[in-house]
Amino acid sequence: MNIALALMLTMHVTLYAPEAGGINGDLVMADGSEAHIGFAACGPHYPFGTVFEIMVDMREYGLPQVVECRDRGGYVGNGNLDLVIRTGDTEQDIATARMWGKRAVPVRVWKSWGDYVAGAQNEYDQALQAQAASTPRWEAREQINTTAIP
Repeated sequence: MNIALALMLTMHVTLYAPEAGGINGDLVMADGSEAHIGFAACGPHYPFGTVFEIMVDMREYGLPQVVECRDRGGYVGNGNLDLVIRTGDTEQDIATARMWGKRAVPVRVWKSWGDYVAGAQNEYDQALQAQAASTPRWEAREQINTTAIP
């Protein structure tokens, strides 16, 4: 069985709103794609396409738990991750980014989407096996009703 491995580490995670300006002031990321939620700027150690699974709940911020490296940043080192927030409301995006600030959070780093999916499937399979092992197995016995039928 081919099991994908992920690196678990703590990264400094920030949010950025590309529509608010930035260095180049446009919505084109370093890999040539247009900026979207689910994309991130990462350090030069990580190739484009590297997948980061953020191990905290991001739903409150309208962001997915899993993002893909598509951009670089002048202040984004190998221990940093800058997530795109782009809802169409630039003012709200900036407010959300400021509310989040800079946080040290646990992150799993996957080589690719394929590895992430394989790893998630492996975790799911292990959880099912653990659940099956903890469920009591009742012996199949016939239950005989000894109550007289009137």
